[in-house]
Amino acid sequence: MTYLFFDIECANCFDGIGKICSFGYVLCDENFSVIETDDLLMNPAAPFDWYLFKKESRCRLAYSREEYIKNPKFPDYYKKIKSLLESSQRLVLGFGCQNDVATIATECLRYDLDLIDFNCQDIHTVLEKTYDFKGGLSSFVEKFGISTEGMDFHDSRSDAYFTMKVTEKLVKDSGKSLKEILEPFTPFSSKLLRKQKIKKLFANFLERKEAAKANPSGKPPRPLKKITVPSWFDYKKELAYEIEMSKKDGK
Repeated sequence: MTYLFFDIECANCFDGIGKICSFGYVLCDENFSVIETDDLLMNPAAPFDWYLFKKESRCRLAYSREEYIKNPKFPDYYKKIKSLLESSQRLVLGFGCQNDVATIATECLRYDLDLIDFNCQDIHTVLEKTYDFKGGLSSFVEKFGISTEGMDFHDSRSDAYFTMKVTEKLVKDSGKSLKEILEPFTPFSSKLLRKQKIKKLFANFLERKEAAKANPSGKPPRPLKKITVPSWFDYKKELAYEIEMSKKDGK
């Protein structure tokens, strides 16, 4: 059994779709000895949100805009990321990872690639329930006295490493195996989150379509949740695909 800890950063989440600019990971064995680690920087093929490079930003990216843009796009890393996430006898973990899992699924949609089908355990929920303590990754790193020397938060590889270290502390304190600790917790499924995202986008499309009919003389008002169907999103094709997959799954 191997553990893969990963984290992603996005250039923006406009239209409800994240555009990945980095995929950082740490692959280790059951003793938390590192086997492989990297930060895959990529051109998001999309504009960066304005606050990501501001010095005072709470979510400031670790590299310059130019550093991301000069790298290949997501499809060039697709096989590597797919092999990391789908490998057999591998437990995939992240910190507050629901959006990360959903974003990987929608990046596959954006580039017309087959879904990367994997489950991911969210160690954040486990930590909060175990220690009765609320906080983000930096709060748990500080609480556990984990060194951050030479590393920055919102650097994907560093965040993946910090996620591994807080998990290692959890295992040590509990006296149980990681598998035993995670047994009561349901992982996030990329397949399920992809379906949820499709339904959300499609529902939003219908809402805006009805608004347009009701107000033909002007631009329809945006719904409360500011998510629209991107121009590349063929919702009919994707819904048909999901229905077919559900039949195969016997659902």
